[in-house]
Amino acid sequence: MITIELKLLKSKKQILPAAALMIALLFLAFIEYWFIAGQKQLEGTDLASFVSIRASQSTLPALFFIFWMLQLSIHLINAGYYKMLLLAGWPRHKVFFYSIVQICSYALSFMLLNFICYAILSFFRGTNPFQLLFQTDYNALLSQFLYLTATGFIALALAFLRPNPVMALPVLIYWLLESWLAGFIHRKLESDAELFLPLQAFKQIISENLLNTQQTILIAIYALVALLVLHFSIQKRMFV
Repeated sequence: MITIELKLLKSKKQILPAAALMIALLFLAFIEYWFIAGQKQLEGTDLASFVSIRASQSTLPALFFIFWMLQLSIHLINAGYYKMLLLAGWPRHKVFFYSIVQICSYALSFMLLNFICYAILSFFRGTNPFQLLFQTDYNALLSQFLYLTATGFIALALAFLRPNPVMALPVLIYWLLESWLAGFIHRKLESDAELFLPLQAFKQIISENLLNTQQTILIAIYALVALLVLHFSIQKRMFV
């Protein structure tokens, strides 16, 4: 099954999305190196440490990950991959658990691709990939993995509910609206109520602050809801 999935991922339809993802991640790395870190005039290990921290706490890559997972999952659904799993005798609950494994593996692949982009540009800014690797906070990497996995559940659930690339548009609109609303609440009301919003709650996973009990429970609830929606969509989806 993995061999078949890899063949589907190597199809011509996936070249453009993969190239777009690579360009977007390279652009983010370029901004971090030449503008954010450039203002501080850092070099060597100081630059590597600063950039690695910034990369692990950036929330924008998660939006790219959602778009990537959304179109990737839709491609697999429309190509009949999940229907093939069912015809091969897989029960739907097994497909559900397999989809979770998919999200985790794609999150790791995305993190590796993001590191490669930073590593490529590091040669032009007086540092190198080894310094980036040695200055990486592995607790931050774990937090980033959990954050990407949580947002990946949302993308996959949406893909099963409606396998149409147009779904990327409402995702983008909601991302922007929630970000605006969170900023409005924080500035105008001087309150932390924005942390109760779903994406803002997930963003706390990669924040510098330690999660308190309330935030942990809230994140767990939202993740559970995303998983339940994913499970429901797989159970009710008519694969044709």
